[in-house]
Amino acid sequence: MARFTVCVVDNLPLLNDCIADLSSDQVTQLSIDLEGVDLCRYGRLSLIQIFANTSSTIWLVDVTTLGATAFVHQDAVGRSLRAILESSATQKLFFDVRSDADALWNLYGVTLANVYDLQLLEVAMKRSTGNTAPYVTGLGRVIEVYLGAPGQWKKVKDEGLRLFQPDFGGSYEIFERRPLDPRIIAYSAQDVALLFELKRVLEARMGGLIPNWKSRVVKASAGREAEARMPYQGKGRHRAIAPII
Repeated sequence: MARFTVCVVDNLPLLNDCIADLSSDQVTQLSIDLEGVDLCRYGRLSLIQIFANTSSTIWLVDVTTLGATAFVHQDAVGRSLRAILESSATQKLFFDVRSDADALWNLYGVTLANVYDLQLLEVAMKRSTGNTAPYVTGLGRVIEVYLGAPGQWKKVKDEGLRLFQPDFGGSYEIFERRPLDPRIIAYSAQDVALLFELKRVLEARMGGLIPNWKSRVVKASAGREAEARMPYQGKGRHRAIAPII
């Protein structure tokens, strides 16, 4: 895994630095993930992790501390995090955008644009090579299969899970405790660091059985994002069924 710096954005000067980094003319893709408590329209958003394809800094925007200011604050030239997320100029890489989009729209009025959902890309890749894909696969498993769980990835993942997963005695409220636990910072940052490489590997494995697969993934990703403005369907088993792409 390439080396990177993690910066927790919990004040306006750092938010200005974050906005400037993500707004560079050279940025074409953003790798994004969110953390929170019951992350959806009925929960609370705690962190937004964002990594630009031209940057060496992963930004952890502290929404618990900044609140709506994280989105509406404008830097000296009028740029904002909301404008970045809503811009169609940069592709936004997510892995299962549904809960993230649901929280962003319903809690803060942010509409994600140009979403590229790598969970759907993995489904398309399987089907394009003649394999069945009735269900979607979680990010942890996908990273293990296609990237080989690089470096300390599994150790960092397991340490984070033990802190917030109730099954392991943890609590999601740890994402709201300040200062942030260093293990939570490491856990939150590491997946976005891998999404660019995951995209490259999945696209390289794409077979020939699905014509126009890229436009289909883009369309299906937009459909997932649009669910944020529809009646809430909950988090049941139905979400594991892979859609038509």
